[in-house]
Amino acid sequence: MTDEERIIKAQKGDYESFEAVVLKLKDKAYHIAYSYLRDEADSMDAVCDAVEKALTNLKQLKEPKYFSTWFIRIVINECKTQMRKRRSIIRLADALYDQGARTTANDEAMDLEQTLAALPPLERLLVKMKYVFGYSFEEIAEVTELPTNTVKSKVYATLRQMRIKMEVR
Repeated sequence: MTDEERIIKAQKGDYESFEAVVLKLKDKAYHIAYSYLRDEADSMDAVCDAVEKALTNLKQLKEPKYFSTWFIRIVINECKTQMRKRRSIIRLADALYDQGARTTANDEAMDLEQTLAALPPLERLLVKMKYVFGYSFEEIAEVTELPTNTVKSKVYATLRQMRIKMEVR
C-alpha cells in the first residue's frame, strides 16, 4: 500500500495508517526540527506537536500525495512556535557546555558546526535540507513556501558567507 493510500484511509479514520506514514517521516522531521532549534528536547516536542496538529487537521489535506511536504511544513511552523516561546530564556550555560564538550573534536568539524550554529535558523535549515538531507531546490521551495530562485540564492549566499567565516578562523 502506498503512503497516499494510507493517508486516504487515515482521513477516513484509520489511525494505524496515519501512524505508519508518520513513522516513515519521524527521523527526517526530527532532524529538521533539530537543525532549527538546536535542542533535543525542544525538537522532540516540536515533532510531537506537529504529529498532533497533523492528525487533528488531516481531513483538511486536499492532496494526500503531498502529505510529506505538508507534515514537514507543520514541523517547521512548530519550530517557529518553539523559538518564539524560548526567546526570553537565556541558554548561555548550554552553549558553554556544548563548546567545552566539543574540544576534543576535529577542528574543521568544530569550525563547520560553529559556523552553521551561528547562522539564522532559516539559512541553517536551507543549507542542511540541501546538503545534509539531500532535498532538491524545488522540494525545499515547496516545504518552505519560498520561490525556488529565492531558495537557490539564499543557499548560495549562505555558503559564500560560511566560506568567508571559515577562512578567517
